[in-house]
Amino acid sequence: MRPAFLYVGSRRKGPSSWSPPPAGEFGIGIHRFDCETGAVTAVGRVAPELSVGYLLHDARRGVLYALHEAMTLPDRKRGGGGMIAAFRIDPETGALTEISRSPSFGTLPCHATLDAEGRHLLVVHHTGHTPVTRTRNTAQGYEIVLEYDEAATVMFPLDDAGRIQPPCHVRPHDGRGALPDQTHSQLHCIRQLPGTELFAICDKGGDQVALLRQAGETLRPVRDIPAPPGSSPRSCLTHPRLPVLYANFETAPLLHAYRWSADGKMQRIAAIAPWAPSAGPQSALMPSDMAISADGSRLYLLLRGPEALTTCLLHPDGRPEPIDTRPLHVDNPRAIALSPDGAHLLVAAVVSQEVAVWPLNKDGLPIGEGRRQPCAHAGCMTFA
Repeated sequence: MRPAFLYVGSRRKGPSSWSPPPAGEFGIGIHRFDCETGAVTAVGRVAPELSVGYLLHDARRGVLYALHEAMTLPDRKRGGGGMIAAFRIDPETGALTEISRSPSFGTLPCHATLDAEGRHLLVVHHTGHTPVTRTRNTAQGYEIVLEYDEAATVMFPLDDAGRIQPPCHVRPHDGRGALPDQTHSQLHCIRQLPGTELFAICDKGGDQVALLRQAGETLRPVRDIPAPPGSSPRSCLTHPRLPVLYANFETAPLLHAYRWSADGKMQRIAAIAPWAPSAGPQSALMPSDMAISADGSRLYLLLRGPEALTTCLLHPDGRPEPIDTRPLHVDNPRAIALSPDGAHLLVAAVVSQEVAVWPLNKDGLPIGEGRRQPCAHAGCMTFA
């Protein structure tokens, strides 16, 4: 049996600076994972110049893609956006060898996915909050216009080895929400709906979940699913067996579930508070990442603010029911993952700079206080 390797991306917390991150503190940490005990052992680090906001494993090719969540390219003083780097994985040692690097064609690339055939990589961009001030001459006279970075979904072809090719399509998004910070689209997550050519994209700035359809090497808009005003849709994921999409919201205490059809219609089947009734209402709540068990029976949701984890029972029709909320005793839990055998739950905390690991009991609930592994600026992770 091949060893399991855990890759942890280290990223800058908070509003990204125009300047590059200090060398040596960021990049991708390579860890050996013991599936029996849950022990995490650091074995190396690569690409320390990258502020890694997301990691995506291409299991077909044995390639790891890393998003450099930045606003400035290395050859620019300011601006130009982030990057994508591709690494070949050594299945025996976990070592990473870089095979490709490309601009992401946008600022703050923060999430990515592959299409169903693995021929394209799709990347979404959060963008920054700093506008450019322009003037416009209208019939009523000159007016001030604020323009923000383009929030786009960018599609990149991949060659047979997984190397990134020049983009074949750029789809800008144009949304605006009810909150002062929702001045423009701010994309945060992209998922393909299994069995379809549809992609769901959480738009924090536009208070909507956008649906795009892939048609060869282009992306066509299907519809936008409106979210509650000022809710900031953050993350979404799909049920492993049912046509159900789950979405959480950064600035609203909500978890939604939608049943989809191949023509892009969405029916909301649940809208609930993301904590167990026994925990009582949670204040200053900012949901972050989610994970779902391979059998589709449990959904796990990270809650920043209370720094807690909610476990939901998923009913046969996919509706979520929170059954447990407990403190994690970490600072800023940003990413969650389940071990390859589903026996352990892992949380990456960017401020307390650690990866915490819990075994799961027969009911899918964490056991004990968790095992802690120091990890610099841990903001995202994936297994391979």
